Amino acid sequence: MPNEPNDDLFKNFAKVMEDILSNLSLDENTRFVGCTIITGQGGEPRFIPLDEFETEMPDDIDYEMIESHDRIYITAEISPETEAIPDIDIQPDTVKISIDGKEAVIELPCLIHTGQSFSNIKNGVIDIICEKL
Repeated sequence: MPNEPNDDLFKNFAKVMEDILSNLSLDENTRFVGCTIITGQGGEPRFIPLDEFETEMPDDIDYEMIESHDRIYITAEISPETEAIPDIDIQPDTVKISIDGKEAVIELPCLIHTGQSFSNIKNGVIDIICEKL
């Protein structure tokens, strides 16, 4: 099978992630919720701290939100102790995540198209992709 054009990119990215994870402090409460890579023209690559997009929500539901020119990406962590399937309610200006009686309401920076937005739950991570209007 011929090499894919992005093989080198993914090998380099895997090495960077390996270096980051191996240098995390084991003495502190370090968490890695997820990673979203947005490609295309948009200037220099940058790191966006979680605090920049965090809103008021329960401590038990960690999430990060990243905005591109046409979508909003939300990634949330599900606790291993979670017994019920999370409920995700996508509205034009908010996303509500309910897990085991806890609720997080995420205010969106712009209006979204609810019919074109969706969520996926896999391996303890909720990925929500919201299509901007």
